[in-house]
Amino acid sequence: MKFQAIFSALILFASPATAQSDEEFDPAKIDVVDAINCAIDARDYMGFAITLGDEDAGYRKRGWVKQESGNLFLSQYRLPAPIEIAGHQTRTIVFSSDAVMAVLDIADPAELVKHEKIENVVPGSSKFLGEREILKTVEKDPENGWTITTRVTRTLSNVSSHPGKTLLGCSYVKDVKLPGEK
Repeated sequence: MKFQAIFSALILFASPATAQSDEEFDPAKIDVVDAINCAIDARDYMGFAITLGDEDAGYRKRGWVKQESGNLFLSQYRLPAPIEIAGHQTRTIVFSSDAVMAVLDIADPAELVKHEKIENVVPGSSKFLGEREILKTVEKDPENGWTITTRVTRTLSNVSSHPGKTLLGCSYVKDVKLPGEK
């Protein structure tokens, strides 16, 4: 039963339909710069991200070239033209399980700390990892008792797979708790 509820929740939140619009969702209309800058909602991000894996209708249709990231947790793409994020240009982006980030030619993420208002949660090391919450909502689904928490966060980090680079982007998370779960 628990698996069925979780599967139903995944279908519900991965669905590209939007509650605000009667128009059919078109993932091709999502601008990756908007996604990186936390300027879209979590449901649209999930509908967009899920379509990228389809080679013909996803990343190739956008003109992106899939690249080796050197990191099992990141899918990397080269864009056909540069984008500008936080005043820096790049043609490389990465996706993690719940985030899209620009790969910037910045050796020290601390350069962006003041501008992005993000602090390092692992100070005193060469690792930088931080986030700033943009949105958090908690809803209770009255029909089945699920609690749905949505978080959108601006993320800033560095990873050993990308030396001399800084990753800046946005994480979109929808967490579903079943009745009685903590």
